[in-house]
Amino acid sequence: MIKYFGNIWDSITTILTGLGITWSHMWNIRRDNVTLQYPEERWPRPDRNIGFEQKDYNVIRSRLHVDIDDCIGCLKCERVCPVDCIKIETVKVEKGTDIPDIKHTGKTSKGTKKALLVQRFDIDMSECCYCNLCVYPCPEECIYMTGGPNSHKHPIDYEFSQYDRGDMIYQFAKDISDEQMEQVVDEKTKRSNK
Repeated sequence: MIKYFGNIWDSITTILTGLGITWSHMWNIRRDNVTLQYPEERWPRPDRNIGFEQKDYNVIRSRLHVDIDDCIGCLKCERVCPVDCIKIETVKVEKGTDIPDIKHTGKTSKGTKKALLVQRFDIDMSECCYCNLCVYPCPEECIYMTGGPNSHKHPIDYEFSQYDRGDMIYQFAKDISDEQMEQVVDEKTKRSNK
């Protein structure tokens, strides 16, 4: 009998503790710091005029493409991807390091200096949900959906289906030999030892 009333007492105190926490949060609530009721309310998407009408743009036949020479390795597109289909690895390149035969170091077409060497930039199009969210935060506008308004950069590839799922992983980073990577690491260690 004592155990029975003890369980009732525990239940009541637990409920009151939870309600007390909820009540304190209700009084200390900050504006716009609440959960949205999703289907009715949505966070605003950033407005970016990319110059096309949605009805004229066939997103299903499109795919992501990256101008790797303009990529600065900021990882913004990787972070914003809701399905984690973008994988990027970068290596910091010390100032003044000259690596022959690696075109994607130095400056972008917009004149931004690159401090990171993009060692890996893979997009798994079998996982991509075509939300186009990775395009918006890119400061260099080097990642984009093919076709549509970007057809002058890259046309739509209508036959990019593959037999093997592994072939749907597009690798945009240029191959960097082990010798070139050793050169980057050697330059880095030399500078840190000085």
